[in-house]
Amino acid sequence: MRVLTVFVAAAGTMFHASAGAQQDGGAPPDLSGIYEAAPFIGTPEVSQPDPYPYTAAGRRAFDAYGTLEFAPRALDDCAPDTMPGVLWSNNPMQISEADGTIVLHFERANIVRSIPLGGALPADAEPDGLGHSVARWEGDVLTIETAYLSGGYLFNNRGYPLSTEGRLTERWWREPGELDLTLEVTVDDPVNYTETFTLARPWIWAPHEEIRPWVCIDLGSGDEAPDIDELARQLEAL
Repeated sequence: MRVLTVFVAAAGTMFHASAGAQQDGGAPPDLSGIYEAAPFIGTPEVSQPDPYPYTAAGRRAFDAYGTLEFAPRALDDCAPDTMPGVLWSNNPMQISEADGTIVLHFERANIVRSIPLGGALPADAEPDGLGHSVARWEGDVLTIETAYLSGGYLFNNRGYPLSTEGRLTERWWREPGELDLTLEVTVDDPVNYTETFTLARPWIWAPHEEIRPWVCIDLGSGDEAPDIDELARQLEAL
């Protein structure tokens, strides 16, 4: 089992201009392979706005956030991962493309996103933890649009809110001559923020890595004391 560190890092340079520079009109690149978090101390590097452009409702939600109350994985490592929190994992991630589908396989919680290339988002859909996504190539940039999210938070154990009206635009690309990826995520959520903003992080090319089976330990409800005997059995099973 790998241990996930949930994080928010200091604001940094946004990468939208670099993404635009990659659109040269040629055949899209092959991004297939395994990637890992860049070397870090404490938490991986993520660029984010400073300050966040909260609406009044967004500020209230942020101020009311309590880690043990609103962050399921604070007490339960088996709680399902959601978008966009899964994008900030410090565990490896694999990209593949086949039959008109982009597949993003995150080792964290064994999350698999299968995203069709082309088409449009549905006119209406039930909210889902990973949302509903479609992908397209814009030159050398893989662009993924996601809507119909279940809401929650931008980071798994932090209080930046995300409503069910939120929409995400991911842009994945390589700088010329490099194998590492840059991920840029534009957040559009009029319930919580007065304007769109961008989060970004690097993913490092890691052909030596593998996506290992994810094993978690369910500590039960935060309102009850954990079953120590059951916990011991789960640890022995590892």
